Amino acid sequence: MKLNLAREVMACLPDGRTLFHYSKDDYAFHPLHWLGREEEPLHKLRASAIGRLLDKPAVKSHLAFCHDGKFHRDLLPRNQFLREGRSYRLSVDIWGDDIRYWRWNQVSRKGVSLVLQLNLNQSHHRALKQFLGDFRNDPFRGWGHPVKSGKSPTLSWCRIDFDLETGEALIEEIQTDLLRDIRGAANVAYRKRKRALKAFQYLGEEFDTERFLRYWEDDFSHHEKTWHEAMLTAALAFLVEEIGLKKVYYHTHESGAFFKRINGENPPRSLYTKLPKQFCFERTNEAPQFLGRDRTWKRKKDKAQRPLEFFRMML
Repeated sequence: MKLNLAREVMACLPDGRTLFHYSKDDYAFHPLHWLGREEEPLHKLRASAIGRLLDKPAVKSHLAFCHDGKFHRDLLPRNQFLREGRSYRLSVDIWGDDIRYWRWNQVSRKGVSLVLQLNLNQSHHRALKQFLGDFRNDPFRGWGHPVKSGKSPTLSWCRIDFDLETGEALIEEIQTDLLRDIRGAANVAYRKRKRALKAFQYLGEEFDTERFLRYWEDDFSHHEKTWHEAMLTAALAFLVEEIGLKKVYYHTHESGAFFKRINGENPPRSLYTKLPKQFCFERTNEAPQFLGRDRTWKRKKDKAQRPLEFFRMML
């Protein structure tokens, strides 16, 4: 998207703290709110593209109140927020504002990305400091990526391109730097524990082996189960409810690597296969219209050795 559009969107967003609550499988409630028709017979909804969401245990417990066999949107919450749920802070940023280097910013067309960041809240940050201590430099800051540090560090982020005229969005990328790096440190700590070493070095800092592993096992490792669900749920809610878009595309593993010019190690395949299918995206050979109007994208597309597909959700 153009830099001016990204700045205008950011200027229109609410000021202050934006909280986002998430529990395991909360993602299933949102497509049902957006796509489920009020008083639609449940057997018809079950046969639709989002029907398998009705089988999620969290959803089934609420559908038990639909005694007439019809779907009632108001009976479904936006999230469960059970005891294992977590609160995050959302923020928005711009990636690639120096357009001269757009080819190296892994964007599908010339321009910038709007970045939605899923950040830890202050209680998470206090726990991290309590277990890991104060650093001279933050060893877990994702340098060179669109992340926040400090008291609300970014757990994960989603890069987005969209066009208000066509009502379309493209999810370019979902990633977690913080979880990857802390998981990497935990793997080192496990190896040091086997050798009975009380401390270890990682990313230029020294950590207490047992203290680090307690933090990983009791707290931070739990993000592995839900970070990707939470991030994509927050991104879709942002696009649908804040921006008002009705058609969301998501790169496949192949289209993402090709159009974003990823020449090194590709991102995890599951983020571009299992995750969109989990949210009931449908695979399609249709590309976003706004990409088709871009000359740089069309030239790139013509070089593809085979047709490349996307995932798509119609809202």
